[in-house]
Amino acid sequence: MRDEFGPDAVILDTRLGRRRGFLGLFGRRMVEVIAALENESTTAIDNRGNQPRESSGRSDLALETPRNSLASSSTGRQIEAAEETESKPAQMVWQMYQETLLAGRQISDVNSSQAAASTYESAYPVELQEIERRLADGDVDPRLAMAIVQSVWKDVHDLELAPEAITAKVKERIAAMLRCVPPWEFDGSGPVVVALIGPTGVGKTTTLAKIAANYSLIARADVALITLDTYRVGAVEQLRTYSEIIGIPLKIVETCEDIKQVVEDWSRKDLILIDTAGTSQRDTERLQEMGKALEPIADLERHLVFSATTRYRDLVDIIRRFDSIGFDRLIATKLDETNTYGLLLTAFAVARRPYSFLADGQKVPECIHVAEAMQITNLILGDA
Repeated sequence: MRDEFGPDAVILDTRLGRRRGFLGLFGRRMVEVIAALENESTTAIDNRGNQPRESSGRSDLALETPRNSLASSSTGRQIEAAEETESKPAQMVWQMYQETLLAGRQISDVNSSQAAASTYESAYPVELQEIERRLADGDVDPRLAMAIVQSVWKDVHDLELAPEAITAKVKERIAAMLRCVPPWEFDGSGPVVVALIGPTGVGKTTTLAKIAANYSLIARADVALITLDTYRVGAVEQLRTYSEIIGIPLKIVETCEDIKQVVEDWSRKDLILIDTAGTSQRDTERLQEMGKALEPIADLERHLVFSATTRYRDLVDIIRRFDSIGFDRLIATKLDETNTYGLLLTAFAVARRPYSFLADGQKVPECIHVAEAMQITNLILGDA
């Protein structure tokens, strides 16, 4: 950055991103570097040495970094080994958050929780006070927002840091707290079998079609679909249409014996994706039926799909009730239908399961992305 803009350039932030590639999911990994200059105007040169352009004190420089294909990472059976151990700063936040919960500070609404946290705010610099308010206003559990800010303040209170550096510390702390798993790779030892579960209307079928299309059409994996959703009118036809367009087989099953047999018949596949009926978290009977239907499948990955537009209290209820039948991963959908993303951190705090994918639109197969911790952090805090 200083080679391009001179010795006065100050790096404010670096973040990982992804330039949208063919079919969205396989876009190239990018690094964005944000810098500032004291002078009012400077000349920026992009990383390809193209013609200079005028800049107004802030420049975004995208540098390509090598990255393997989406489908060249851990399998479902190797996924636990790939998950990173939480850092000490992240452990500090969770410990502080847990202590707050155990202290019996109940949330009646966001305002009351913010009032409870106000005694701490007087010691914070303005930047941290504002970040805590933004987190709480953005649907982060206010107790968790307070724990994050307190943990950062413990680390930096005796340092003279610029506001940008404090913000960067908060981003680093949130990213360290989150866990995301890489996509699957297939070694020929048998199919990775994945079921999408979740409440009605969160976009499970569309999400399943996006995953299937990307793995079949781009990664050239041998993919097959199963649907248990015989309740919703048109659900089978919707998935059948997707399967025909993608060119992959679809089986409709209704019993435990049927689904077990289909999985056995497809033992040479790479990836088997199972669509389930949307179920109200309060419909205990339907939840138990779904759990029994999926029970016979060995090494099954269950991904809980939820909408980023869900209300906080409803999300907590969804996670706790679906936990009765078990799930391993989180998928957040409808990111394009909201302007606040703190719920993504709250969902992780409640579920403590890693994210696999994020979906942000209806287009199949473009509008889906592999979840990354810094990507989620940047959504939550934006350009803070």
